[in-house]
Amino acid sequence: MGASILSGRSGFEILYDPFPHLIVTDALEPGYYAELAACYPDFDTVRKERALESNKAYLLNAVEVLENPEIPSIWRDFFAYHTSETFFQECLAFWQPAIRRVYPDIERTLGKPLDALTTAVRPDKAGLAGAGEGAADALLDVQFGVNSPVTAQSSVRGPHLDKPYKLFAGLLYFRHPQDVAPGGDLGFYRYRGRRRVFDRHYNIQDSSVERVTEIPYRPNTFVMWLNTPDSLHGVSPRSGTSFPRRYVNFLAECYQLNGEGFFPVERSLKDRITGAFSGKLVRRLGAKRGGRHSPAA
Repeated sequence: MGASILSGRSGFEILYDPFPHLIVTDALEPGYYAELAACYPDFDTVRKERALESNKAYLLNAVEVLENPEIPSIWRDFFAYHTSETFFQECLAFWQPAIRRVYPDIERTLGKPLDALTTAVRPDKAGLAGAGEGAADALLDVQFGVNSPVTAQSSVRGPHLDKPYKLFAGLLYFRHPQDVAPGGDLGFYRYRGRRRVFDRHYNIQDSSVERVTEIPYRPNTFVMWLNTPDSLHGVSPRSGTSFPRRYVNFLAECYQLNGEGFFPVERSLKDRITGAFSGKLVRRLGAKRGGRHSPAA
């Protein structure tokens, strides 16, 4: 298997403003990164047969990569390691100070010590819906991500939170060397005032936040963050370009939680009503799991 994205983490520093995060340039050894970049799957492989839209995110999950012989073995090994229990324990070892600082009662929330959490590769949606009491505590995924070519300047996604059952997330950029289009940088935000209302997709209005920092969309740059109620992030607008924005997405999600996940999210009245309909599915799944938290639709 290839090197861990957290190799040499002893020299890495967790930054806490505006929320716990890590930024690493030249994250992978240059030769190893070049090997991976040379065989990054083409856009159509990641998009599959989904309709093509301008500046839209398309993802290819680990379950679709690990058993696919058409994906180069160097990538399958990379995905296998970064969805392993070993990698999860690396993440916990690195992030534990921040986790305990933000979530001092997390072990009570999870019902067991952090180092006792069980892991599995996140299945597809059908697998998630069928997961029962024996499901792993943390489901890990690695995804090829491409934001499609842009026909008119736009952002693939503005400021938002990740879903509250996610523990951490990370991005490793694989910008094409000929891609010179401006934009596509990752912005971190903080709340502008007391109003913290989100839509049902966890997006928040630009007027409710202010940008704190921006991480350039550069090759071999790795960004990772602990998911918290303050972990606001979004992508700056990209100009028209024929090149997709390429990255690898890392995540760990904990569905076996009571209540709303790691934190509650306030919704507008309209989106609370809309969410009530999709919530019926969540409640049905929760009943199957003995009342435990289930993934949102």
